[in-house]
Amino acid sequence: MFLSSFDILKRDRCGNHTLVAVAGDLETARLRLCQFASLTPGEYFVFDPRTHQIVAVMHHWESARSHARESL
Repeated sequence: MFLSSFDILKRDRCGNHTLVAVAGDLETARLRLCQFASLTPGEYFVFDPRTHQIVAVMHHWESARSHARESL
């Protein structure tokens, strides 16, 4: 059985990415985006290593209570 995971990363002002967590499913990853943004403002995103695509983004100016928007 193949288990997927999603990487949660933060982009700093210089454009560098830092891995902050790994979630087992997309719903959990989205919830974690909100948690991280409420603790430390910034730009967070969820990366799917299987597809090599960003699947959700939360910017520092969004409320931690709002939902992470879907990326293209």
